[in-house]
Amino acid sequence: MREMDQGVQIPPKLLSSIFLAKEEIDKASNIRVISHYDADGISSAAILCALLNRAGKTFQISMIKGLTDEIVADSDDSDLLILSDMGSSNLDALEKLNCRVVVLDHHKPLRDSEKVVHVNPHLSDIDGMTSACGASICMLLAVNTDEKNWDLLPIAFGGIAGDRQTIKGLSGVNIWLFEEGLKRGITEAVPGSLVPSGNLVDAIASSTEPYLIGLSGDKDAVRTFLIDAGLPINSDYASLNDEMKMKLSSLIALKLISQGTPLETMEEVVRDRYYFKSVDMEAEMMSSLLNACGRTGQEGMGVSLALGDKSAMASAMELRNEYGSELLSSLNDLSQNGITKLNNIQYFYNTKSGLSGILCGITMQYFGDADKATLALSESDDKTKMKISSRGTFPLLDLGVDLAEALRETSAQVNGFGGGHRIAAGATIPIGEDKKFLELLDVKIGEQKKAKSEETTSK
Repeated sequence: MREMDQGVQIPPKLLSSIFLAKEEIDKASNIRVISHYDADGISSAAILCALLNRAGKTFQISMIKGLTDEIVADSDDSDLLILSDMGSSNLDALEKLNCRVVVLDHHKPLRDSEKVVHVNPHLSDIDGMTSACGASICMLLAVNTDEKNWDLLPIAFGGIAGDRQTIKGLSGVNIWLFEEGLKRGITEAVPGSLVPSGNLVDAIASSTEPYLIGLSGDKDAVRTFLIDAGLPINSDYASLNDEMKMKLSSLIALKLISQGTPLETMEEVVRDRYYFKSVDMEAEMMSSLLNACGRTGQEGMGVSLALGDKSAMASAMELRNEYGSELLSSLNDLSQNGITKLNNIQYFYNTKSGLSGILCGITMQYFGDADKATLALSESDDKTKMKISSRGTFPLLDLGVDLAEALRETSAQVNGFGGGHRIAAGATIPIGEDKKFLELLDVKIGEQKKAKSEETTSK
């Protein structure tokens, strides 16, 4: 296991806000929960569902793509409104409601609130981009409500992995949850590998992490690759002898290097994985199942499988396979057709908005330019707006790039709106404004890099 910060303690301010949230739940009899529709949001919703059910509360849960002031205004029909994995950007609207409000979010807020119970790690100097997600915060609430809720930890790690907060090792709230889970025998860290688990042909052909140009999505090509290497096609990686494992890992590493994959990306693939015996699953698998449910409009199925419903799990496995096939098809198209590059960004248009974020991430890490922030643009269902997803890398952040700030400011210049994290952000702009937006964003990110460079030079 890689070295991680040991003995992390939860800051008193964060714990204080957690206990305020607990008090609001204790007092309420009719509770409305609204959460995001991605893996982190579904994990958050599932944890809250279990917590409220065990506490004997009456509640309703909804999962949505984005919170608007209109949705907020329509939510004033309960004793308590709980927002998970969202809400910190909507404090103005939330403060106008007649009902009590609890926000369990990890996106960087512009301010705190005296009227809303606002639980956000940033307010305690914990980075919500890397060290706590929505599910982490909900899990913190759950275990401070009842010790028995530690059995929900696999669900929380589905959200942590879903927001890619495992790729650099755990920190903050996440490492605290892991350490406490380790003490209780709930979880363990296991080494990762460049070679996916499972039957070699199926695993490599369906792999998106790593994404292998010419192999991912093509079983015949994988069979040929293995036969040419003198490796068995009907085995799985675990059953290979050490020499064969080394050979296959080396061949995959060479292939990744040849397609321009940065060393840092390969190191991220072989990172520690977090295994949960109670569900016989690693966090990444839980995340992929929840993500497939969310991106195909089956958020309820995601909550059910997270809470142990076997039929929902079986259905989600099928959804995951279908979702994976769509993802591989889109990736293969992108790798063959290329993406458009400007000075500081690269972008592509995408007809499947549910795949935009993950396509951005895989594209820039495996065959795009890792030195440029990556954007996917897709039309809204009503054809009046353009939805934008963006992804960066940690080296880009070190150069001064802040995608949340950049997308928020440039989208506002074309009568849109945006925000998120420094490394992953989104925006919505009017249709027809995409060219101007992209030009403005390219300039803005260039300015961010220049400002950071000048700051570094002055030191």
